[in-house]
Amino acid sequence: MAFKFAAMGDEPATGKALKISKLDPFDLTVAKKEFEIYRKKIEQIKLDANAFEVTDPPSNDLAVTMMGQARRISKAVTTLKDEKLKPHNEFRTQLISFAKAFSSPLEDAVSILKKKTEHFAYQEILKKRAREKEEMEAARKRQQAMDAEAERAGVQTVIMPQVPVDQEMKVQTRTETGSSLSITLEWHGIIMDAGIVPREYCVPDQKKIDEAVKAGLREMPGVEIKEVPKSRLLA
Repeated sequence: MAFKFAAMGDEPATGKALKISKLDPFDLTVAKKEFEIYRKKIEQIKLDANAFEVTDPPSNDLAVTMMGQARRISKAVTTLKDEKLKPHNEFRTQLISFAKAFSSPLEDAVSILKKKTEHFAYQEILKKRAREKEEMEAARKRQQAMDAEAERAGVQTVIMPQVPVDQEMKVQTRTETGSSLSITLEWHGIIMDAGIVPREYCVPDQKKIDEAVKAGLREMPGVEIKEVPKSRLLA
């Protein structure tokens, strides 16, 4: 028995082929539609959770059941999200890895040159400080000489202008290509022996405190040690 396809019709009389629209993989509107099946369930679960009271063992059991249901739907939503993102994430990861082969050596070059320019700037700032020190010393000696001469002459001395001091001490480099670099010296504290750093500059380590309490420690200055509820939901 032969199949008839007359219902489908032939190619349009114009001779133009039917145009098939291509789905955009990044069309968020299309992706959102697949999540809509969960919306009403989620809204109802949220309402039920707000209105529910745990007052006895049966209601406690029911609360756990509701939690499990909510968690399973949450996992389903996350799974759907991950499925939608997977091809894009794989593309993104691969492209980032590929591009890194180009950017890494360039950033290495920037780092190498930066260290050399910082060393140069440091030396230049030291030279500038030395020149300012010499100028200030020379100005001080000139002022002393003028003070002595004024004293011998019995007249009031003349106060010379102060030598300007560059407080910022910056090395600025601008090139014809548009690249520029500004380098200043900043004070930094580098820890050499953590054991003798003053207590006021140390931050308590919560992880270490928890480990000590778990191991049996029950008293610690500045720390309240008490039992608190901890739950684990399996759904």
